[in-house]
Amino acid sequence: MNIKKWWAERFTEVHMEKLAKILLAVLIMVSSVFILAGKVPESEYVQETLQSLEESKTTVMEFSGATIAVSLAITALPDDFGSPLANTLADMNKYFVFIFAVLYVEKLIVVEGIKLSFVYIIPFACGFYILAVLSEKEVFKTLAVKLMILGLAVVLVVPFSTHFTEKVCENYLTYVDETIAEADAGAKKVNDVVASGEEGSTFFEKLTDAFKSAVQGISDLLAYFENVLKKCVNSIAIMIVTTFVLPMIVLLLFRWLLKELFSLSLQAPRVEIVLPVRQDDAKALATNPKKAEEKR
Repeated sequence: MNIKKWWAERFTEVHMEKLAKILLAVLIMVSSVFILAGKVPESEYVQETLQSLEESKTTVMEFSGATIAVSLAITALPDDFGSPLANTLADMNKYFVFIFAVLYVEKLIVVEGIKLSFVYIIPFACGFYILAVLSEKEVFKTLAVKLMILGLAVVLVVPFSTHFTEKVCENYLTYVDETIAEADAGAKKVNDVVASGEEGSTFFEKLTDAFKSAVQGISDLLAYFENVLKKCVNSIAIMIVTTFVLPMIVLLLFRWLLKELFSLSLQAPRVEIVLPVRQDDAKALATNPKKAEEKR
């Protein structure tokens, strides 16, 4: 038996192309489960991302503590002049809860999501792609593309957005740290003055000494804390942008980019196979153009 002839009759270029696609999908599946699932979460890039998220969580907790301290310090002032301002500062904690929750979700994605993506999502995408190649059904191809985009987004978005934020928004994050320090310092000075039992000086004279500037009345002190409040609002806006808005923008960009790349890669060139025609059939086709067209 002629093996070469038998192979040529049963395995056309289309079959070889399908076999190559299946082998590539199997290779990606095996590499994802047995190599990338263990290596990527332990990489320096991912570990730096986790460290950055922990630092951001610490900043949020310090910021929350600073606003509470300022609120309590203003409440301790005589005659309750600063109660509305103190209440406004206290209400800011709901934004800190939101930011903290976002950071927790991002950390969870990095710690658990990356591993799950390499162990389950990407292999399932490869499995659906193999089914699409074998069955030539568009539904399996669509599922494969969507799962692969999801898997790669889980792996790439949070680490990339975290490092991108550190590089681009460095000056803004420094502004947040300065605001926290100023709020803590102001609260400490007021609390020290309130708790002071020194004789021979008035309350506002003590505040003037503490703040190193003339504090003639309660309005001057409230103006100082109003400025702190404005900085706190700006800092909260910066933290929401850096922890939530920027990662969402990066996610949308990645989704669009990966969708475009996969849609291009899945549009394989159409292969047209022309079967050899026997001599007697050739004569019949030559006399019947319509039949020849149907044969093609």
